[in-house]
Amino acid sequence: MSREQICLILMTLMISAPWLTIREAHAATLQVTVTTNKAVYDPGEDVVITIMVRRLVGDMLLPVDGASVLVSIEPPGGGIAAFPAPATGMISGEYRYTHHLAGSAAGGLYKVTAHAEKGADSGSKQTTFTVSGAPGKKTVDWLLYNPSITPAYPTADDPVSLNVWLRIAATISPGPYPVDIVCSVDGVLADAGTLVISGTSPLHVSTDPKKYPAGTHTATWVVDPNYEYNDPNTGNNQVTFTFTVGPPAPPFDFSVSANPPSLTIKAGETATFTTTASLVSGLPANTALTLTGLPAGATYTFNPPAGSPSFTSVLTITTASTVTPGSYVLSITGTSGSLSRTATATLLIQSPVEADFELSIIPASQGVAPKQSTSFVVSVTGKGGFESTVGLAVSGLPQGVQAAFSPLSGAPDYTSTLTLTASEAAQAGTHVLTIYASGGGKTKSTAVTLVIQAAATPEATRTTQPPSQDIETLIGQILGQPYLLVIAALLLVIVVLAARSRRPTTSN
Repeated sequence: MSREQICLILMTLMISAPWLTIREAHAATLQVTVTTNKAVYDPGEDVVITIMVRRLVGDMLLPVDGASVLVSIEPPGGGIAAFPAPATGMISGEYRYTHHLAGSAAGGLYKVTAHAEKGADSGSKQTTFTVSGAPGKKTVDWLLYNPSITPAYPTADDPVSLNVWLRIAATISPGPYPVDIVCSVDGVLADAGTLVISGTSPLHVSTDPKKYPAGTHTATWVVDPNYEYNDPNTGNNQVTFTFTVGPPAPPFDFSVSANPPSLTIKAGETATFTTTASLVSGLPANTALTLTGLPAGATYTFNPPAGSPSFTSVLTITTASTVTPGSYVLSITGTSGSLSRTATATLLIQSPVEADFELSIIPASQGVAPKQSTSFVVSVTGKGGFESTVGLAVSGLPQGVQAAFSPLSGAPDYTSTLTLTASEAAQAGTHVLTIYASGGGKTKSTAVTLVIQAAATPEATRTTQPPSQDIETLIGQILGQPYLLVIAALLLVIVVLAARSRRPTTSN
């Protein structure tokens, strides 16, 4: 067969069967129609749903047999159910499903969706019908969880809020949905209200605060208590828990004390007391401290001036030198709201201290050798605000002793070093010195002792004799030396002659 003959046959097929060329060009989409046998039904009736499935081939709509057809019905309360629709067998491309309405079917608008598939082709179509009667319930799965109370550990004096979390676990549409929620405690209604919630985000719900008696209580939260929604899982619509309320706390009370209980000062001086505010019962509350009973010319401060018991505060009282001497009973008061507590302390104020100074010297006695030095430490201490310059002097120095103060004068309080230097001519013995301090029209004195030691004397020269030699040894030395023997003989002769010349003569 020639090429021209093959082309002629293909052209003839394309002209005589145009649907072949269309199917090769692109996949056809199924055309679906869906109808009900009437528009309005009563509960208990049958709804006859007829579906026609066709395919567009060229300019023609051709029926499609052997398709898979599903019919879904959505009631007004939500919740979709799907059912297969078999072919009728009476008309090509016709499918049918009969839906029986229950006697309790909710009134309202029902949505019908028909979906057909064959091979790679598919198509869908929707219609509606109405059921007479009361509207149906919407389908929502409510969830209550994590109940709690605020505060966590209440007493019978504390208002308590009961809390719970609420969210939509599942629904057909995001809402919004109004829903009732109630809370009861020990079987008695505690609070109730209507909330509007959308989506699946959790919502924190709380009751108005209320006091409960001491003991253990049972609380129950319920959402949708009247079953206004078609809830497929009502087990999570309620949550029950227990909470405990403690006995009422005792009322706030405190005490105030002062230490020491009494002080004695002179006018112009400062007194210090330690004040303690101690918690006796209840919860601490801010307490302020005040003082009464001071004489004119005296002021006070508390540090800190207030606090929550238990706490301590330092009370400082400053007096002027003009304050009238006497015994004063002071009242230290702590105040918290309408509650006050008081402690007393006694302050004895004496006449003011006269401006003066004191003189002291250490040590009381020192020793020194000629040509040596020693020292005393002189202290001048002021009191009563003494501010004049005080000079120093010494008397009673023995001959040959010189004195020097460093420094020679100053304003109290100060110290000075008195250095005493003894010359070689200083007379040995014990001497009493008097140190004077003068200033501001006042003179003070005190005595010290200076002991001058005697000078050391040269040690006497002593002549030592050589130890005596042994007689035998000496004789041996003489016999061993001839010249010594001669000398010894001569000495013996001299001794004998001298002895004879001293012998007395006798007459016959």
